[in-house]
Amino acid sequence: MDYYYDSHIGFIDEHPSAYDRADTPSDILPGTSPVMNPIQVPEDSQREGVSESAAKLYQYNGIDSLRWSRFADPQDEQKDLEAHASKFPIISRYHRTMNGWETYSITIQDQSMREILRYLLRGYGEFDPELQDWTFYPPFKPLFHRWGELNDRETVLRDVPCAENTLSTLIDVLAPVVASSLAKVAKSRETNKIRFQELSDIFAPGTLVITKFYGVDTVCRVVKAVFNMSKSPMDSNSWIFTVEYVDWSGEESGYRKTSLEVVEFSGVRRVTKLPTFPVSYLTEEAKTRESLIQRGRKLEQLRGYRLMACNGVKLCKDKYGELRQEVVIGRVCIDTYAYYRGRKEAKPKLRSLDSENDSVAGEAKEPEVGYRTEFSIAHNVDPRPKHPGERNENLRKLTEEELLMTTPWVHGFDLKAKSWGLFCVDDLHEVIWNDNAFDKLILPNSEKEIALAFVEGKRRSNDSSFDDFIQNKGRGLIILMFGPPGVGKTFTAEAVAERSKVALYAMSAGDLGTQPSEVEENLGRALELCSMWDAILLLDEADVFLAARTNNSPKRNEFVSIFLRMLEYYTGTLFLTTNRVESIDHAFQSRIDLFLPYNDLTKQARRHVWEGLLDRVEHSLDVTDEELDNLSEFHLNGREIKNVVKSAHILWLGSDDNQTSPSDRLYSLAKNRIQALEPLYE
Repeated sequence: MDYYYDSHIGFIDEHPSAYDRADTPSDILPGTSPVMNPIQVPEDSQREGVSESAAKLYQYNGIDSLRWSRFADPQDEQKDLEAHASKFPIISRYHRTMNGWETYSITIQDQSMREILRYLLRGYGEFDPELQDWTFYPPFKPLFHRWGELNDRETVLRDVPCAENTLSTLIDVLAPVVASSLAKVAKSRETNKIRFQELSDIFAPGTLVITKFYGVDTVCRVVKAVFNMSKSPMDSNSWIFTVEYVDWSGEESGYRKTSLEVVEFSGVRRVTKLPTFPVSYLTEEAKTRESLIQRGRKLEQLRGYRLMACNGVKLCKDKYGELRQEVVIGRVCIDTYAYYRGRKEAKPKLRSLDSENDSVAGEAKEPEVGYRTEFSIAHNVDPRPKHPGERNENLRKLTEEELLMTTPWVHGFDLKAKSWGLFCVDDLHEVIWNDNAFDKLILPNSEKEIALAFVEGKRRSNDSSFDDFIQNKGRGLIILMFGPPGVGKTFTAEAVAERSKVALYAMSAGDLGTQPSEVEENLGRALELCSMWDAILLLDEADVFLAARTNNSPKRNEFVSIFLRMLEYYTGTLFLTTNRVESIDHAFQSRIDLFLPYNDLTKQARRHVWEGLLDRVEHSLDVTDEELDNLSEFHLNGREIKNVVKSAHILWLGSDDNQTSPSDRLYSLAKNRIQALEPLYE
């Protein structure tokens, strides 16, 4: 047997069976020559026969690696070693450190053991044991992160029945390498404290963690943890956790990713005081889970289009793109599809909720390959806005875990502020409709019922049931209300919307802007949204857009032309109000479907208004029928009567005068108003 002097660095099996023991004198075996400063071989490697579970390979480095070999070529020795190790289900490799021999890596070779790990590591972030050649390196996070599942013998064997004879062996071999990490995590759970360096131990991929999205508790699932080394002394190290949560794109629910950062801290910190931490550390975990699942169920019902009442805040972007908070008290249209379309933003690409069922270890999700040609821009913009009934929405029921992980914010439109924003699910409530408003409307019964029937009929009609000779032209419903101020024109649109239970998008000419480009953009947005939502669009005081065109006012003529052109293809319902019907452009007259004239209120109508408004201030302004008749003698319109009642109620709240009767106070305020306005009509 020939031996060769070798000083290369490599992995060697220290057990004599890897070499030809029968022909080799013991005094010249590698590692025993007195001239070569023999290395102290670990005791377990000197046992007779290599462990049946794993081949143990030890790495020698530096001057201590001088030894004899029976191979002249180090590559031949390596091949011989690999052939020997291939007989074992597991290969454990060790290298020597200042603390002695430590595990360098573990390779799983047995197919059934691989199936066990493939099952356990499914969905484990971006880790793919197949790409790692089934080799694990310190600190062996995938192994100890899934240690609890590995020890659930019943579940493992149910899903991986071929592992019955190898599961125990796998656990026995891996137990020593994960013992220290498991001890640290156990200590952390016991004390609720942790060091910065050990954060990733409790943020295993797949772990549910709780954090805050704009101040609201949100549960996410960890995808991966990355240590971020600071690039300058002024910065701090940090852990960056990629997490995912359940969001709604306007067409389907799916997982959306975001990043959470925990900046380095010294010493230990309470886990529950961190900006994000595992849900399992909560003292009232079950209660918190149930609360967030209920919120998720609420969000589940908000998918698609919903008209809701909001009493809280919204998040919206200013002109610099920064998020700001605004108070919202009123009705909002929740519609993510319309949000992205209206703001001309690309919808987020969500990972399918069903994709995790197909995600297993060893089958990593491949990233999309970059593709660039002159035809590479995707055509994914709808040519026209889609009514909720036309959309291809996937509204499948969410599981409890998906409900738990839903975002607490939804996209919507504030009808009062006329702006988009994010609304907190907890601030949204069902709309309480005012069914009495229509009954309080002062209009001849026939005209009231006609207006309501027009709107209801328009909602129920099929878009294809009637059309112009030109497709999509002239399908809208336009109602013009004209007459003196304060006689109920605006209230008519409000009352019809309440009775029909639809959104009312109310705006004045001032909301549309002062430049033709602004008018076209703002009016176009309003018309599109109302068409999508079957909402009623109320354009109050629309005189500037209805007025007849003249030769000496080109800018106003442009406004009228824009308005005429855009209304031609509007498919929704529009209420217009004006006090100057005599000056309407002739082109508008043919586009109006229903004219509703309003006259000054009669005495009986004024009495009805007084009675309705006084009923709303409870007992502070009680009046008799005779006093009500006297108040009705004043020639006031509905808005003026409301102002008198409001003023009298405020005076009653702020005055200690108990001698003046409610009727006297109302009479005095009404008379004062008439006298003050008389000079204006002379």
